[in-house]
Order: sequence, then C-alpha cells, then structure tokens
Amino acid sequence: MKLNVKKSLFVSIAALGLFAAAGTTTANAKKKSYPTTKVNRVLKTNPYDRNVVFTGTNALYNKMGTLKGARVVATKSTIKDLINARQSKNNLRAYRYGVTSKGSVYYKVVSFDGQYRGWVYGGKSTSNFAGGIKPTTTFTEGTLSQTQKDTIYRITTPGIANDGRSATYMDPMYTQYKLNHDDR
Repeated sequence: MKLNVKKSLFVSIAALGLFAAAGTTTANAKKKSYPTTKVNRVLKTNPYDRNVVFTGTNALYNKMGTLKGARVVATKSTIKDLINARQSKNNLRAYRYGVTSKGSVYYKVVSFDGQYRGWVYGGKSTSNFAGGIKPTTTFTEGTLSQTQKDTIYRITTPGIANDGRSATYMDPMYTQYKLNHDDR
C-alpha cells in the first residue's frame, strides 16, 4: 500500500510538472504581431509634383505591406518588367500616404493607364519619396526654332478618341494621370 501511494504521488508530481512545462512553453510562444495604421491621409500637394516611378526595390500591395492581410498586387519582378518596358503609361501618381505604428511610410499609387493601383513602401519619412518609388519628370519641354514658333499648324483630324493618335490633349498622353481631351 505504501508503495502504491508513493508511485501515485510520483506520477502525480510528474504529470503536474508536464502541465507546468506546457503552460510555460505556451506563455513564452509569441503571437506574430502586425503593425497598425497610425496615419492614412490624402496627399494635398500639387498633383504634378506627385508623379513618381517604381525603383524596383519593393513590391506593390493591396494595403500597406506590413499590415495583417496585405497581399502582393505586383511582385518586384513584375515591377522590374514595367521599369524595363520604359513606357510612359507605367508612370505613377501618388495620391495617399500612410504611416504604420512601426514608422514605415507607404504611398498609394496608380499607374497612368490605371492598370496598377496599390501601396508601395516609401521609406521612413513623409518629406520625400523613397523606398519603392522616386519622383520623376513626365514631360520636358523642348526648345523650338524661330521657324517652328512662327509656323501655323492645323490639326487635320483632331477627333475626341482617347487613343493617342487623334485626340488633342492639354498635356501629351500619359504625361499626367487622367488626362482629358480638349474637345472645344
């Protein structure tokens, strides 16, 4: 009988030790913590000053990339393909910015043709574009000769189609986001 009580006490202490160890392991296991959004605002600067291009160092996400549930919209590989295509329709307009609880800045961008839209990492400061995007000049005005300035030009088929051939624009096609044709 004494032997039985001793064995039972030993088994009970061993079991208690196992439960205690399991509880400690569970308590030490950390859940993955995600940052939260601290700021999410519209950019109010001049739209022409918010034209950017991808740098190829970061992917494009459906929400700020480090937030829980963020999914890739365009991989770094896809973005590098867009950069290498060297087409003005792949220029971007930044229109929102966000800051996470860990201090990461993200910009919401849209391509000039509207095909790509999402959040890209923009560094640690809201004072300038960095990280996955950089500022760009989408149109540089050339110099005209005096003859070119003095010549009268007539548009033979002005049209109103937004096809890059027959419409007249306030700015050349894909040099600004959402250009409207001038059909006066």
